Amino acid sequence: MGIDCGYRMGGVALIGDDYAEVHDLPVFDEGGVDVVELERLIRTFADPEHVYIEKQGARPGQGVSSTFRLGYAYGQITATVALTRVAYTLVAPQAWKRSLNLPRDKDSARRLAIQWFPHLSERLRRKKDEHRAEALLIALYGRGKI
Repeated sequence: MGIDCGYRMGGVALIGDDYAEVHDLPVFDEGGVDVVELERLIRTFADPEHVYIEKQGARPGQGVSSTFRLGYAYGQITATVALTRVAYTLVAPQAWKRSLNLPRDKDSARRLAIQWFPHLSERLRRKKDEHRAEALLIALYGRGKI
């Protein structure tokens, strides 16, 4: 399972042998993670073997308010996963992107996810579906680690 973190948007994906599923990270309209729905989503995946969560940190030039909000959501996500008792690993974006030879352009994750998971192309068709694509690729990275 892979999770791309966000305060107002993100992605949650599960992949297995001949199987892949992707969802938007459940968030409230005003922002923040709907942890009850995230926990339900994790459990509907029939207890995933391992969850890979993209590690978050402050970025140069990012405002204090947006850094706080992303950190808040990151804490909500990691705490929710921990409460499900599913093993998890925090993975730096540079690590999973480098392992998949992901180009630096903004749309590359979406294009690569469509190549790997063509049956999900409809769920990845919009530019703003990059969070879903990244969740799938984080899960793919994790699958290679198991």
